[in-house]
Amino acid sequence: MKLSPYFKEMSSSYAYEIEDLTYDSGGGNVLKSRLKVKRDQFTDLLPMIEFEPVMVAPAFHGAFRFGDKPLLEKLVAAKPGGFPKWKTLAATIKMEPWADKLAQQALKSEGGEQFMLVAAGLEYILSGIGAAAAAGEAEPAAAPAENNERELDSDDAGDDLGDAGEDYLNDQGFDRRS
Repeated sequence: MKLSPYFKEMSSSYAYEIEDLTYDSGGGNVLKSRLKVKRDQFTDLLPMIEFEPVMVAPAFHGAFRFGDKPLLEKLVAAKPGGFPKWKTLAATIKMEPWADKLAQQALKSEGGEQFMLVAAGLEYILSGIGAAAAAGEAEPAAAPAENNERELDSDDAGDDLGDAGEDYLNDQGFDRRS
């Protein structure tokens, strides 16, 4: 499977976002509680779906069960404007019941169909289903954090994640803390 440059960049940012949501400063896994907050604030986050979908898409983390791998591969190989229709993709995936309300909200918003396609594509890549197939074309995204047994082997292991977060925020126009 080949990732488009769009999804290649987005999947890397998305993996960092999920990783950032997963652990608190003490290394404790807080993903479930932070995802709940994202979902509770979904209405407030909706204006960001067109210009910063990576910050909103985690609300759908764990929401999709994928059925049509070739269609998803077509999606993640495309760029905006070349995506399949949401209705076509939606017919091939199963969505968790809690996510349906969020999806309906998103679809009523400007850019909602593209956002739902991006969210599904990012989750497909992150799920490992797409990541394993993309290994030859792109760096595989991290496995879903809630299923990932992670241990920090050294004191500076968290520094890499901190540096990545600093880099990401700097790319978004924020000043570096260090």
